[in-house]
Amino acid sequence: MFLLGACASSGGEKSAVRYYIHPEEVRLADSKAADYLRKHLHVRGKGLLAAAPGEGVVDVALHVGDDVGGDYKVEYTESGYKLAARDQRTMIWLAYQFIKHIGTDNPAISVDDLPPCIFPQKDTVATFPFEYRDLYMPSNQNPDMTFLLGLHNLEMDWGIWGHQMARVLGSNGDKSFGYQNMEPELFARTAGMVHKDQFCFSSDRLLELTVQFILDQYGDGSKDHMHITIGPNDNSIVCECRRCQTLGNTRTNATPAVVAFIEKLARRFPGHQFFLPAYSTTQAFPSHPLPENVGVFLSAIDYPRTWNQQGAKPFLDKLEQWKKYTDTIYIWDYVCNFDDYLSPYPILYVMQQRFQEYVRRGVKGIFLNGSGYFYSTVQECYSFVLADLLANPYADVDRLVQEYFSDAMPHVGAFFAKVVLSMEKHAARSGKELPLYGGMDEALQSYLFEKEFREYYAYFQGLAGMNMTHRERVIFDKTRQAVSFSLLEMVRLHGLDPKGGYLNGEGHVKADVLQALEDLKMITPEEDIYLLTNNENASMDHMDRVNESGVYLADYENEAEIWLSNKWWEADILLGKPLTVHTQGHTETTRVLTDGVIGISQNYHWGWQIYPQQDLVIELPPEELNKAHGISIAFLNCERHRMTPPKSVQLWVDGVLVSDIHREGLADGYDEGEKVIFRGSVSVPSYARQVEVRFEPSRSALLALDEIFMRK
Repeated sequence: MFLLGACASSGGEKSAVRYYIHPEEVRLADSKAADYLRKHLHVRGKGLLAAAPGEGVVDVALHVGDDVGGDYKVEYTESGYKLAARDQRTMIWLAYQFIKHIGTDNPAISVDDLPPCIFPQKDTVATFPFEYRDLYMPSNQNPDMTFLLGLHNLEMDWGIWGHQMARVLGSNGDKSFGYQNMEPELFARTAGMVHKDQFCFSSDRLLELTVQFILDQYGDGSKDHMHITIGPNDNSIVCECRRCQTLGNTRTNATPAVVAFIEKLARRFPGHQFFLPAYSTTQAFPSHPLPENVGVFLSAIDYPRTWNQQGAKPFLDKLEQWKKYTDTIYIWDYVCNFDDYLSPYPILYVMQQRFQEYVRRGVKGIFLNGSGYFYSTVQECYSFVLADLLANPYADVDRLVQEYFSDAMPHVGAFFAKVVLSMEKHAARSGKELPLYGGMDEALQSYLFEKEFREYYAYFQGLAGMNMTHRERVIFDKTRQAVSFSLLEMVRLHGLDPKGGYLNGEGHVKADVLQALEDLKMITPEEDIYLLTNNENASMDHMDRVNESGVYLADYENEAEIWLSNKWWEADILLGKPLTVHTQGHTETTRVLTDGVIGISQNYHWGWQIYPQQDLVIELPPEELNKAHGISIAFLNCERHRMTPPKSVQLWVDGVLVSDIHREGLADGYDEGEKVIFRGSVSVPSYARQVEVRFEPSRSALLALDEIFMRK
């Protein structure tokens, strides 16, 4: 295996200490483990290996087998160490923990690219608290890194994963011509209607295809044991055919038919481990205990991500209830803000507390849903620390963070560690829930302390001229790009306010805002991506996405640059003036619609104000509107979140319709995430007492608009 060998330097000083590495017993498994450790220690320094024991030689004996007494064992002997592991996979992790352990005090061993060390400091026999530990982040997409981090990997360890039942029909689940024309028996039925985007789990044909798929791809489980999830497609449709209803299905509950389906597979393949996802239409409990090789994958989306555990009881009660039905409970948890991968997200203290809670409650596996193949800010540090916490939930988070940055960034790492831990402590003190899908406003209300962030940001920019290693320069520049995005969103949130927004007291764009825009344009050279992710398969565009939807940072930057360079707010008669909004019996005064901040497409957090469409009226101050010659309003089409542009926009003066404001362009439909602009000419008489913008509602409940712009 590759395992970072190419990143390590083998040209350092010759070691004064040498290591005699050998199998504890004359067994193939022990010999393979010893060969592996010798090979990878040799890559990391000169003169490290000894051919025999002797004076000045550290003796290291390795053993792999079921007789360890746990998952791994470390024994300090008079002459060195004995390292033992239950299997080769665990031994790889233990070998790298050992290399990090001895390399910390031996400068001849290059270890600065390895995770922080949790190697035991005394004789230890340990069992990992969770039998399954997975992290969906870039650093764990490389199988070599999976073994080094002591993790699992959904691509390696699962047969059918998540909502992937369609794979059994071929074409990797694509809704191809053949898929669409398969027999109706496979698909869900409600009120006589066939739904080809959902399955019928009482279908004998679906069972037959699934059995054949498992046999073809993974065997019967007698040799290789796979994790297999069986669950409906990710929608609200539940099959209500006669057979499914007989099993117990209702309009909102698919659990009975899915459980019956899984139990048939579990009996057919006792060597595989099956899972029911406790999510959406299968979150209801089964009617009876599940077979031994059937577990539950419980989503923790309703478990608030907060240090004080406020609101945790309903989820923890559900977890306890599931213990009545299965001994194998895996948790699907979340470690990112999926609407913003780039702003800091202090999740370490919160996750450590959750891991400890999961251990107390007998959880056997954890999957941490992060930024996947996309970069998130200092993701390598978070990946390394989370991996260590999954192996030991009681490890010292502060020490792990400090150790990572000390190794990875010898010149500026102390500052990085200070900032990361400061934000972690602030998030814990605030007691607020970290948003799973949130914008900058929610970040500032929950975990991001703005004054502290701006101070750190200014100091951080001043570090750019320092001498750095190549690796820390790459991490520094990528972090600089990411936090510049955060700063831009912060100043856009404040709008015209000279204290925090994008304009200074003289009406000019602030220098740090322009610098942030330039920093957004930085491109990570392809050869440096490995230094950010430890994944040689990562492609460059994966490093430049903003969120789960895959929006490119360049698209955000382009729209932000157009906004700042055009300075169109200077021609806006309404700029900074309060507007009165009437909607569904509620009235409010706001300057958000006149703060000179345009909405950026693809994300409703980026400068959009959201209102119910029904009965929405926005009242404009009539003063000086007689100087206006045009009006424009932009709307966001975001059907996924029930936001669409209105059918029409009208300007009313003193109760009389004076202008229809039409949509630009001729197409009837809108693309998801598209910005849709309504623009028109207007003439408001000087005697006007009441000027209103009214909207004809479209098919969605909500309306997302940015500015009401009245041109001179």
